[in-house]
Amino acid sequence: MSTVLHEKPRLVADPVEAYYTICPVLVASNIAVELGWLDEEFKRAGGKATFLRSLPENGGWLPHYRHSFNPLFRDGGAIPTLWAKADLTDTTLIATTASQRAGQVVVRAGSGIRRVQDLAGRRIGLFKSQNDDKIDFARATAQHGLLLVLELAGLSAEQVQWVDLADDDDPSFLQPSQRPVELWTQIKAHRGQPPVDIQALADDRVDAILVQASTAASLVATGKYTVIEDLERYTDWTLKISNGPYTTAVNTDFARQHPELVVAFLRAAIRAGRWINANPDAAAELFTRVTFNSDPTLVRAALHGRDFVPQLSAQNLAALELKKTFLREHGYIKGDFRVTDWADASFLEQAHASLQD
Repeated sequence: MSTVLHEKPRLVADPVEAYYTICPVLVASNIAVELGWLDEEFKRAGGKATFLRSLPENGGWLPHYRHSFNPLFRDGGAIPTLWAKADLTDTTLIATTASQRAGQVVVRAGSGIRRVQDLAGRRIGLFKSQNDDKIDFARATAQHGLLLVLELAGLSAEQVQWVDLADDDDPSFLQPSQRPVELWTQIKAHRGQPPVDIQALADDRVDAILVQASTAASLVATGKYTVIEDLERYTDWTLKISNGPYTTAVNTDFARQHPELVVAFLRAAIRAGRWINANPDAAAELFTRVTFNSDPTLVRAALHGRDFVPQLSAQNLAALELKKTFLREHGYIKGDFRVTDWADASFLEQAHASLQD
Protein backbone atom coordinates (compact mmCIF):
# COMPACT_ATOMS: atom_id res chain seq x y z
CA MET A 1 0.00 0.00 0.00
CA SER A 2 1.45 3.29 -1.02
CA THR A 3 1.04 6.61 0.71
CA VAL A 4 0.53 9.73 -1.37
CA LEU A 5 1.98 12.83 0.24
CA HIS A 6 0.25 16.05 -0.72
CA GLU A 7 2.53 19.09 -0.61
CA LYS A 8 0.97 22.08 1.06
CA PRO A 9 0.41 24.82 -1.49
CA ARG A 10 2.88 27.70 -1.18
CA LEU A 11 1.43 31.14 -0.63
CA VAL A 12 2.75 33.51 -3.26
CA ALA A 13 2.49 37.17 -2.28
CA ASP A 14 0.78 39.48 -4.72
CA PRO A 15 3.20 41.84 -6.44
CA VAL A 16 3.60 45.24 -4.83
CA GLU A 17 2.10 47.80 -7.19
CA ALA A 18 3.76 51.16 -7.73
CA TYR A 19 2.89 53.84 -10.25
CA TYR A 20 5.25 55.75 -12.49
CA THR A 21 5.01 58.92 -14.56
CA ILE A 22 7.63 60.25 -16.97
CA CYS A 23 7.73 63.59 -18.80
CA PRO A 24 8.17 63.48 -22.59
CA VAL A 25 11.86 64.33 -22.29
CA LEU A 26 15.25 62.73 -22.83
CA VAL A 27 15.59 60.51 -19.75
CA ALA A 28 16.60 56.88 -19.59
CA SER A 29 13.42 55.70 -17.88
CA ASN A 30 11.46 56.47 -21.05
CA ILE A 31 13.66 54.03 -22.93
CA ALA A 32 13.52 51.50 -20.08
CA VAL A 33 9.74 51.42 -20.52
CA GLU A 34 9.98 51.05 -24.30
CA LEU A 35 12.47 48.18 -24.04
CA GLY A 36 10.45 46.38 -21.37
CA TRP A 37 13.20 46.69 -18.78
CA LEU A 38 11.11 48.58 -16.21
CA ASP A 39 8.52 45.79 -16.15
CA GLU A 40 11.31 43.20 -16.06
CA GLU A 41 13.13 44.75 -13.11
CA PHE A 42 9.94 45.30 -11.12
CA LYS A 43 8.86 41.70 -11.66
CA ARG A 44 12.30 40.48 -10.56
CA ALA A 45 11.89 42.49 -7.33
CA GLY A 46 8.34 41.30 -6.65
CA GLY A 47 6.61 44.41 -7.91
CA LYS A 48 4.40 45.71 -10.66
CA ALA A 49 4.88 49.04 -12.44
CA THR A 50 1.67 50.78 -13.54
CA PHE A 51 1.59 53.93 -15.68
CA LEU A 52 -0.05 56.77 -13.73
CA ARG A 53 -2.03 57.97 -16.73
CA SER A 54 -3.85 54.65 -16.96
CA LEU A 55 -6.14 55.92 -14.18
CA PRO A 56 -9.67 56.69 -15.45
CA GLU A 57 -11.10 60.19 -15.91
CA ASN A 58 -7.66 61.83 -16.05
CA GLY A 59 -7.02 60.82 -12.47
CA GLY A 60 -3.29 60.86 -13.12
CA TRP A 61 -3.05 64.34 -14.61
CA LEU A 62 -2.66 66.46 -11.50
CA PRO A 63 -0.64 63.85 -9.58
CA HIS A 64 1.91 64.02 -12.39
CA TYR A 65 2.64 67.58 -11.27
CA ARG A 66 1.79 67.38 -7.56
CA HIS A 67 3.26 63.94 -6.82
CA SER A 68 0.10 63.39 -4.80
CA PHE A 69 -0.50 59.74 -5.66
CA ASN A 70 1.23 57.30 -3.34
CA PRO A 71 3.27 55.30 -4.26
CA LEU A 72 4.65 57.16 -7.28
CA PHE A 73 7.92 57.38 -9.17
CA ARG A 74 8.21 60.66 -11.10
CA ASP A 75 10.95 61.28 -13.67
CA GLY A 76 11.37 64.41 -15.75
CA GLY A 77 11.19 68.18 -15.39
CA ALA A 78 12.61 69.54 -12.15
CA ILE A 79 10.12 72.34 -11.56
CA PRO A 80 7.05 70.28 -10.55
CA THR A 81 9.26 67.94 -8.51
CA LEU A 82 10.78 70.83 -6.57
CA TRP A 83 7.33 72.35 -6.01
CA ALA A 84 5.90 69.08 -4.76
CA LYS A 85 8.76 68.62 -2.31
CA ALA A 86 8.62 72.21 -1.06
CA ASP A 87 4.87 72.61 -0.67
CA LEU A 88 2.95 69.37 -1.03
CA THR A 89 4.50 65.93 -0.66
CA ASP A 90 7.31 64.18 1.19
CA THR A 91 9.47 62.73 -1.57
CA THR A 92 13.04 61.52 -1.88
CA LEU A 93 15.31 62.45 -4.78
CA ILE A 94 16.90 59.23 -6.03
CA ALA A 95 18.54 60.35 -9.29
CA THR A 96 19.10 63.19 -11.73
CA THR A 97 19.87 63.42 -15.45
CA ALA A 98 21.49 66.48 -17.02
CA SER A 99 20.32 65.82 -20.57
CA GLN A 100 18.27 68.94 -21.34
CA ARG A 101 19.46 71.58 -23.77
CA ALA A 102 19.27 75.27 -22.91
CA GLY A 103 16.61 77.52 -24.42
CA GLN A 104 16.83 79.75 -27.49
CA VAL A 105 15.25 83.15 -28.17
CA VAL A 106 13.26 83.18 -31.39
CA VAL A 107 11.97 86.19 -33.35
CA ARG A 108 10.29 86.59 -36.72
CA ALA A 109 12.67 86.63 -39.65
CA GLY A 110 12.80 90.10 -41.16
CA SER A 111 11.66 91.81 -37.97
CA GLY A 112 14.89 93.76 -37.72
CA ILE A 113 15.61 92.23 -34.32
CA ARG A 114 19.09 90.75 -34.62
CA ARG A 115 20.41 90.75 -31.06
CA VAL A 116 18.97 90.65 -27.57
CA GLN A 117 19.75 94.34 -27.01
CA ASP A 118 17.20 95.10 -29.74
CA LEU A 119 14.47 93.75 -27.45
CA ALA A 120 14.56 96.89 -25.30
CA GLY A 121 10.99 98.22 -25.28
CA ARG A 122 9.75 95.20 -27.25
CA ARG A 123 7.11 92.61 -26.36
CA ILE A 124 8.28 89.28 -24.93
CA GLY A 125 5.68 86.52 -24.69
CA LEU A 126 5.27 84.30 -21.64
CA PHE A 127 3.01 81.26 -21.47
CA LYS A 128 0.45 81.52 -18.65
CA SER A 129 -1.54 78.48 -17.54
CA GLN A 130 -5.14 79.13 -16.53
CA ASN A 131 -5.08 76.05 -14.31
CA ASP A 132 -4.17 77.06 -10.76
CA ASP A 133 -4.12 73.49 -9.44
CA LYS A 134 -0.57 72.92 -10.66
CA ILE A 135 2.64 74.86 -10.91
CA ASP A 136 3.04 76.75 -14.18
CA PHE A 137 6.24 74.95 -15.15
CA ALA A 138 6.17 76.17 -18.77
CA ARG A 139 6.05 79.79 -17.65
CA ALA A 140 8.73 79.27 -15.01
CA THR A 141 11.01 77.61 -17.56
CA ALA A 142 10.64 80.42 -20.10
CA GLN A 143 10.83 83.21 -17.53
CA HIS A 144 14.03 81.86 -16.01
CA GLY A 145 15.69 81.51 -19.39
CA LEU A 146 14.57 84.93 -20.59
CA LEU A 147 15.78 86.71 -17.47
CA LEU A 148 19.18 85.09 -17.94
CA VAL A 149 19.21 86.19 -21.59
CA LEU A 150 18.38 89.77 -20.65
CA GLU A 151 21.05 89.78 -17.95
CA LEU A 152 23.69 88.66 -20.42
CA ALA A 153 22.68 91.51 -22.74
CA GLY A 154 22.78 94.12 -19.98
CA LEU A 155 19.02 94.62 -19.96
CA SER A 156 16.72 94.58 -16.94
CA ALA A 157 13.29 92.97 -16.78
CA GLU A 158 11.78 96.46 -16.64
CA GLN A 159 13.25 97.40 -20.02
CA VAL A 160 10.99 95.02 -21.96
CA GLN A 161 7.23 94.50 -22.19
CA TRP A 162 6.03 91.19 -20.77
CA VAL A 163 2.95 89.77 -22.47
CA ASP A 164 0.98 86.98 -20.79
CA LEU A 165 -0.21 84.32 -23.23
CA ALA A 166 -3.10 82.48 -21.59
CA ASP A 167 -3.68 78.77 -22.15
CA ASP A 168 -6.62 76.74 -20.79
CA ASP A 169 -4.27 73.88 -19.90
CA ASP A 170 -7.23 71.50 -20.00
CA PRO A 171 -6.60 67.73 -20.25
CA SER A 172 -10.26 66.71 -20.59
CA PHE A 173 -9.77 65.27 -24.09
CA LEU A 174 -7.27 62.67 -22.89
CA GLN A 175 -8.24 59.03 -22.56
CA PRO A 176 -6.52 56.56 -20.21
CA SER A 177 -3.20 55.27 -21.53
CA GLN A 178 -1.40 52.12 -20.50
CA ARG A 179 2.04 53.38 -21.52
CA PRO A 180 3.65 56.79 -22.10
CA VAL A 181 3.77 56.36 -25.89
CA GLU A 182 -0.04 56.06 -25.97
CA LEU A 183 -0.45 59.30 -24.04
CA TRP A 184 1.92 61.35 -26.17
CA THR A 185 0.42 59.93 -29.37
CA GLN A 186 -2.97 61.21 -28.22
CA ILE A 187 -1.61 64.66 -27.51
CA LYS A 188 0.22 64.85 -30.83
CA ALA A 189 -2.96 63.86 -32.69
CA HIS A 190 -5.03 66.43 -30.77
CA ARG A 191 -2.78 69.35 -31.52
CA GLY A 192 -4.27 71.74 -34.04
CA GLN A 193 -3.00 75.26 -33.72
CA PRO A 194 0.60 75.82 -32.58
CA PRO A 195 1.22 76.46 -28.87
CA VAL A 196 0.02 79.86 -27.67
CA ASP A 197 3.49 81.42 -27.57
CA ILE A 198 4.39 80.38 -31.10
CA GLN A 199 0.99 81.48 -32.39
CA ALA A 200 1.40 84.86 -30.71
CA LEU A 201 4.79 85.31 -32.37
CA ALA A 202 3.33 84.33 -35.74
CA ASP A 203 0.46 86.81 -35.30
CA ASP A 204 2.79 89.67 -34.38
CA ARG A 205 1.30 89.93 -30.89
CA VAL A 206 4.77 89.50 -29.39
CA ASP A 207 8.26 90.11 -30.73
CA ALA A 208 10.19 87.29 -29.08
CA ILE A 209 9.72 84.04 -27.16
CA LEU A 210 12.01 81.48 -25.60
CA VAL A 211 11.67 77.88 -26.76
CA GLN A 212 13.63 74.66 -26.42
CA ALA A 213 16.31 73.86 -28.97
CA SER A 214 14.35 71.23 -30.90
CA THR A 215 11.38 73.58 -31.24
CA ALA A 216 13.65 76.39 -32.39
CA ALA A 217 15.15 74.17 -35.09
CA SER A 218 11.69 73.30 -36.41
CA LEU A 219 10.65 76.96 -36.46
CA VAL A 220 13.81 78.10 -38.22
CA ALA A 221 13.30 75.41 -40.88
CA THR A 222 10.05 77.12 -41.96
CA GLY A 223 11.97 80.23 -43.03
CA LYS A 224 9.69 82.42 -40.93
CA TYR A 225 11.78 82.67 -37.78
CA THR A 226 15.34 83.11 -36.63
CA VAL A 227 17.30 82.62 -33.39
CA ILE A 228 18.99 85.63 -31.81
CA GLU A 229 20.33 83.92 -28.69
CA ASP A 230 21.20 80.38 -27.70
CA LEU A 231 22.06 79.79 -24.04
CA GLU A 232 23.65 76.47 -25.00
CA ARG A 233 26.63 78.25 -26.55
CA TYR A 234 27.98 79.46 -23.22
CA THR A 235 30.39 77.52 -21.05
CA ASP A 236 28.61 78.70 -17.90
CA TRP A 237 26.45 75.72 -16.86
CA THR A 238 24.30 77.89 -14.59
CA LEU A 239 22.73 79.39 -17.72
CA LYS A 240 21.38 75.97 -18.76
CA ILE A 241 19.11 74.97 -15.88
CA SER A 242 15.74 76.44 -16.85
CA ASN A 243 13.99 73.12 -16.18
CA GLY A 244 16.76 70.89 -15.12
CA PRO A 245 18.55 68.78 -14.36
CA TYR A 246 15.77 66.27 -14.74
CA THR A 247 14.78 64.65 -11.47
CA THR A 248 13.73 61.16 -10.40
CA ALA A 249 11.79 61.18 -7.13
CA VAL A 250 9.66 58.72 -5.16
CA ASN A 251 7.37 59.02 -2.15
CA THR A 252 9.55 58.78 0.94
CA ASP A 253 7.36 56.38 2.91
CA PHE A 254 7.20 53.98 -0.02
CA ALA A 255 10.97 54.13 -0.45
CA ARG A 256 11.42 53.15 3.19
CA GLN A 257 8.90 50.32 2.96
CA HIS A 258 10.03 48.94 -0.41
CA PRO A 259 13.66 49.88 -1.10
CA GLU A 260 13.94 46.86 -3.40
CA LEU A 261 11.48 48.50 -5.83
CA VAL A 262 13.34 51.80 -5.76
CA VAL A 263 16.47 49.87 -6.68
CA ALA A 264 14.50 48.06 -9.39
CA PHE A 265 13.41 51.35 -10.98
CA LEU A 266 16.99 52.61 -10.95
CA ARG A 267 18.38 49.33 -12.30
CA ALA A 268 16.08 49.68 -15.31
CA ALA A 269 17.07 53.32 -15.82
CA ILE A 270 20.79 52.60 -15.49
CA ARG A 271 20.56 49.76 -18.02
CA ALA A 272 18.67 52.04 -20.40
CA GLY A 273 21.10 54.91 -19.85
CA ARG A 274 24.05 52.72 -20.73
CA TRP A 275 22.21 51.48 -23.81
CA ILE A 276 21.42 55.05 -24.96
CA ASN A 277 25.06 56.07 -24.54
CA ALA A 278 26.18 53.07 -26.62
CA ASN A 279 23.40 53.21 -29.24
CA PRO A 280 22.47 56.86 -29.89
CA ASP A 281 21.01 56.24 -33.34
CA ALA A 282 18.62 53.54 -32.16
CA ALA A 283 17.84 55.57 -29.03
CA ALA A 284 16.94 58.61 -31.15
CA GLU A 285 14.33 56.57 -32.99
CA LEU A 286 12.77 55.40 -29.73
CA PHE A 287 12.78 58.89 -28.25
CA THR A 288 10.63 60.13 -31.14
CA ARG A 289 7.88 57.89 -29.70
CA VAL A 290 8.00 59.23 -26.15
CA THR A 291 8.80 62.92 -26.73
CA PHE A 292 7.23 65.61 -28.89
CA ASN A 293 10.22 65.68 -31.24
CA SER A 294 9.40 63.51 -34.24
CA ASP A 295 12.67 64.15 -36.11
CA PRO A 296 15.31 61.53 -35.18
CA THR A 297 18.05 63.71 -36.66
CA LEU A 298 17.27 66.49 -34.17
CA VAL A 299 17.06 63.97 -31.34
CA ARG A 300 20.45 62.52 -32.25
CA ALA A 301 21.93 66.01 -32.08
CA ALA A 302 20.36 66.49 -28.64
CA LEU A 303 21.80 63.19 -27.41
CA HIS A 304 25.33 64.10 -28.44
CA GLY A 305 27.67 64.72 -25.52
CA ARG A 306 25.13 63.80 -22.84
CA ASP A 307 25.40 60.99 -20.29
CA PHE A 308 22.07 59.24 -19.77
CA VAL A 309 23.05 57.06 -16.84
CA PRO A 310 21.17 58.49 -13.81
CA GLN A 311 23.41 60.12 -11.20
CA LEU A 312 23.43 62.39 -8.17
CA SER A 313 26.47 64.50 -8.95
CA ALA A 314 27.40 67.53 -6.87
CA GLN A 315 26.92 69.78 -9.90
CA ASN A 316 23.42 68.48 -10.57
CA LEU A 317 22.43 69.00 -6.94
CA ALA A 318 23.87 72.53 -7.01
CA ALA A 319 21.88 73.22 -10.18
CA LEU A 320 18.68 72.11 -8.46
CA GLU A 321 19.46 74.39 -5.51
CA LEU A 322 19.80 77.33 -7.92
CA LYS A 323 16.56 76.33 -9.63
CA LYS A 324 14.74 76.13 -6.30
CA THR A 325 16.02 79.58 -5.34
CA PHE A 326 14.65 81.04 -8.57
CA LEU A 327 11.24 79.44 -7.99
CA ARG A 328 11.04 80.80 -4.44
CA GLU A 329 12.19 84.29 -5.39
CA HIS A 330 9.59 84.52 -8.15
CA GLY A 331 6.67 83.14 -6.16
CA TYR A 332 6.31 79.72 -7.76
CA ILE A 333 6.95 77.85 -4.51
CA LYS A 334 6.64 78.85 -0.85
CA GLY A 335 8.41 76.23 1.21
CA ASP A 336 12.11 75.54 1.39
CA PHE A 337 14.47 72.62 1.93
CA ARG A 338 18.07 71.69 1.24
CA VAL A 339 18.52 69.72 -1.96
CA THR A 340 21.43 67.79 -0.47
CA ASP A 341 19.12 66.64 2.35
CA TRP A 342 16.43 65.69 -0.18
CA ALA A 343 18.79 63.43 -2.13
CA ASP A 344 19.49 59.86 -1.03
CA ALA A 345 22.27 58.18 -3.00
CA SER A 346 21.96 54.81 -1.26
CA PHE A 347 19.41 53.42 -3.72
CA LEU A 348 21.53 54.40 -6.71
CA GLU A 349 24.61 52.85 -5.10
CA GLN A 350 22.72 49.60 -4.53
CA ALA A 351 21.45 49.58 -8.10
CA HIS A 352 24.93 50.04 -9.55
CA ALA A 353 26.41 47.42 -7.22
CA SER A 354 23.73 44.87 -8.08
CA LEU A 355 24.32 45.32 -11.81
CA GLN A 356 27.98 44.48 -11.30
CA ASP A 357 27.22 41.14 -9.67
